Amino acid sequence: MESSTLIRELTRQPLVRELPVDAAQAVLALRYCILCRRASRDPMPELERRWGNILAARRYRVVVEAIAHVWPEAFAVAPPCCPRVSHDEALLAAMVGAAAHGDRVHFDWLLAEMLGGDAREMLFVALGNFLRARISGRV
Repeated sequence: MESSTLIRELTRQPLVRELPVDAAQAVLALRYCILCRRASRDPMPELERRWGNILAARRYRVVVEAIAHVWPEAFAVAPPCCPRVSHDEALLAAMVGAAAHGDRVHFDWLLAEMLGGDAREMLFVALGNFLRARISGRV
């Protein structure tokens, strides 16, 4: 593989629409939470509407707070209208996928170089709790 091709592949930012549905919704909800924080607004009504139940909304808020607590640098979030995801958002999408499949090994592999075991455990549990609440709230 040519170096230019390799660089392009490593720096490619996927489109939100290319993500699995659960991952795309988590990324868009995170963007919304960030906008609300900047505007001093509560994101809970929109999160509840998005997922159809208050428990999923509350548990997603815990996910967002856990990320803010353990992430080593500011979490890079693209603007709401941006069709592409940031590298951190792409990582969040992969984390959602691993948690949805109960794949702790892959989840740890994704974050091992950046976060310690306790931080990974907190995020994995928070995402799992959110995903279970979201599924149980579907009609």
